[in-house]
Amino acid sequence: MHKRTARASVLAVAAVALTFAVAGCGSDSEGDEAACKEAITEQFKEYQAGDENAGDERPEACEGIDDKTAERLGQEIAEEELKGVEESLDAP
Repeated sequence: MHKRTARASVLAVAAVALTFAVAGCGSDSEGDEAACKEAITEQFKEYQAGDENAGDERPEACEGIDDKTAERLGQEIAEEELKGVEESLDAP
């Protein structure tokens, strides 16, 4: 993977996460962070596959997750993606 492609991937995950974080409001009920993180990751994969609308709406799994937590989850996903990209660049 080229560095330019790697940077684009990381920026894409950040965009998806931040878009849905501001697209919906948290509710009074508690959400499942693990399920929300998995849903955000799935949106990212859809975005990478060419679905430009992925991330336009907050995933149902993120109901009850406040915006600050959703943003943190998105950042975690971006960091994990970046780590994977760096490892693939270091591979022979």
